[in-house]
Amino acid sequence: MTDEARNKKINHKQRVFIDEYLRCFNGAEAARRAGYSEKTARITASNLLAEPNINEQVQARLAEVHMSADEAVKLLSDMARGDIAQIMDVSGVGFSLDMKKAQELGLTKLIKKVKQKTTTHLAKSESDEDREVIELEVELYDAQAAIDKILKVHGKYTEHVDISNSDGTLTRIEIIMPKDESN
Repeated sequence: MTDEARNKKINHKQRVFIDEYLRCFNGAEAARRAGYSEKTARITASNLLAEPNINEQVQARLAEVHMSADEAVKLLSDMARGDIAQIMDVSGVGFSLDMKKAQELGLTKLIKKVKQKTTTHLAKSESDEDREVIELEVELYDAQAAIDKILKVHGKYTEHVDISNSDGTLTRIEIIMPKDESN
């Protein structure tokens, strides 16, 4: 079935239901927002989500924005390996952040925060000059936190928790993170 044929089977109200469902992931609420009856919103949502053409549209829209586990681990590994020197322009006088270069290299996803403060100092006499001081603060995502998450995903961390019983004795509980069986 073509997208055009599939879309013809979905009316405006159903399209609104899909949009709202993808905003709140609550079928009854999405049905109410789409204009279906308050009394039958749960049943209506269940029926709508069971319709193949609506379900296909929901799944297709989710697939557009879905991040796979592999993609998430890849992003974490990029954060762990992030090096601010890759996006800096160093000169004899100092350095500056080259956001265009970061964008071209696909490294802007590694930047958590950029803060710029510009201070203008006005001359107090005619012989002085006005000057402007620009302070730039750049924060990358935490490489150590990314490494920790990657190691947990690969089952390299075992966490131990000691819990005291009411009689003062300690009970040891071992939490073992599951290994990724795909590797």
